Amino acid sequence: MALSLDRYLNINKNELEPLIKQTNRFYRGNHKLYHEIGAHFKSPETYICEFTLRNPEVRTVFLRNGKGLNFVANKNERIHRWTNYLEGFSKDFVLEIIRKFKLNSTHTIMDPFAGSGTVNVCAKMKGIPSVGIEINPTIYRVLKTKISWDMDPQKVRQAYRLLSENLSQKSSMKPPEFLDSARQFHPGILENILRIREQITKIKDEDLRKYFELAFQTILLPSSNLKRSPSIGYDKKKTKNLYPNLPFELFRLKIEEIADDLEFVQEKTNSRVPSFIYNADSKRFDVVKQHRIDAVITSPPYLNSFDYPGNYKLEMGWMGDALSTSDLRALRDEMILCDNVSRTMIKDYAKQPKLFSNDWIDYIVEAAKPRMKERIGIRRKDYPILLRKYFEDIYSVLQKIYKTMNDNGKVAWVVGDSLILDVYVPTDLITMILAKMIGFKPVKIEIHRVRRSGIRRSFILRESVLYFEKSKRNNHYLE
Repeated sequence: MALSLDRYLNINKNELEPLIKQTNRFYRGNHKLYHEIGAHFKSPETYICEFTLRNPEVRTVFLRNGKGLNFVANKNERIHRWTNYLEGFSKDFVLEIIRKFKLNSTHTIMDPFAGSGTVNVCAKMKGIPSVGIEINPTIYRVLKTKISWDMDPQKVRQAYRLLSENLSQKSSMKPPEFLDSARQFHPGILENILRIREQITKIKDEDLRKYFELAFQTILLPSSNLKRSPSIGYDKKKTKNLYPNLPFELFRLKIEEIADDLEFVQEKTNSRVPSFIYNADSKRFDVVKQHRIDAVITSPPYLNSFDYPGNYKLEMGWMGDALSTSDLRALRDEMILCDNVSRTMIKDYAKQPKLFSNDWIDYIVEAAKPRMKERIGIRRKDYPILLRKYFEDIYSVLQKIYKTMNDNGKVAWVVGDSLILDVYVPTDLITMILAKMIGFKPVKIEIHRVRRSGIRRSFILRESVLYFEKSKRNNHYLE
């Protein structure tokens, strides 16, 4: 796409020069490495400057504070602390967006990639109705429980006392067949995990049982020989701190935490504020038939090799949401694309016509093709197709959001860029371009923190918050 002179003249030189300096400073560590691995490819600096020239109405700022873009900050916060979800963001970030967007009880907030529910929990705390969409059935269980605050805390405590009296009984249950449970758990720990699981199944009240199922999910990883950092794998150092009664202790502490937090929110908040939660694919689920949305706060899966179903196979297997690796693969093929999807699905996708045309995506796809031959030991040979499918998946979600959003609705979208086959991909900038193509009005890009490439750890990447909105004058998309 050629740059027109009139658009270029809309850029104030006094604004562009500081941005160029900030961009070069941010990516200084890449300069030498970039010339070694791909000087002929567009660099992060090039994309930012080109984006600014093409979109003078969008303000790009470097904040470098990383505020709120990490779930770790939630570990001591009421309700949020029920689970530890690495891929989430903090409640402080969500509350800041709620304040910035001036949202109140007359509005409805949506998160189309709801995860463990930070957005929905924050909305409920503030008395604002919300919608959450989560495709993973096990994470959906967590989300559904974390926004259910009506249960009597004393009933939870009483149920735990009855359950704990029977934990000395040997279990007749078997671990999930497709998981390597004998390797994942010490024998004594495995037996006690099974005892807890069996006693939970005897709780007849489904509304009550879900809190115990959530507590059970949270003890699996810390009781196992595994860790997430961020992908799941074995941790030899961890095993020396494991002992047979650890699951019992962790389970008791989590139930106490849940009961205490229920007591707190019932006293301090309006626990009856509606939260509508769906176990669905946000690319296909028709929210508009159910709700009208005033704001979206979300963070989609990033363009990388992170395998979300594989990373949570422990919980999915034990909760019965996955009975085989085929179940994990089927879910993976439905989600926003990662590079572990099945080759059969990608072959079928490659036969379909393009959803849209974009010169940057075309350039990146073509740049990746020769790298398939140049890179030794590469896992798969269809990366150019994967690249296009990721952005078409994001495009489909943005379409759904646009159709369900009220006029003047606002979006805060957290995403990071990528390095694929040594080809740099400005995921955040392309997402903003796609939003604009659909009809959204781009407003601002905040570059918050430095990340590192998973393959080339020395390569600097970024994490950004994109702000765009649906204004009345941009409603041509639906006409």
